[in-house]
Amino acid sequence: MLKYFVSTHRTQGARDNDFTSIPGTELVDLTGECHDDPDSPICGCARSFVGITSRRACTTAEVTETDMTAAEYIGHFHAGLLALGWKDNADTRNGVIDATVELLLLAAMWPAGTVVERRGREIRVRSFPAHWR
Repeated sequence: MLKYFVSTHRTQGARDNDFTSIPGTELVDLTGECHDDPDSPICGCARSFVGITSRRACTTAEVTETDMTAAEYIGHFHAGLLALGWKDNADTRNGVIDATVELLLLAAMWPAGTVVERRGREIRVRSFPAHWR
């Protein structure tokens, strides 16, 4: 079973600067950062996840677990970048592998159902699943 992050509406509103523009559940990536202030009133990049298909942002993600393989997971990320117009070359493929390995290692730390938030380069737990306690 593979654990990974998807967008979620759970715990949205726990922080005054929470937001989500992802309507449903979608695989998410970490956004690039133009600064390192997760409380910036101007830009939410340091507290955001981004949907790999919609390219919309949210401030919460949930650990999910399915029988998706790591190769399928990497393929979804790769396809998302190609859909945005990225070139299919070694740099793109290596970048996808680096990013997905980082995300898979992070998600593996918590049980499925855990809701996390991003604070700069730190991923923090907001809520553990009720059955985990």
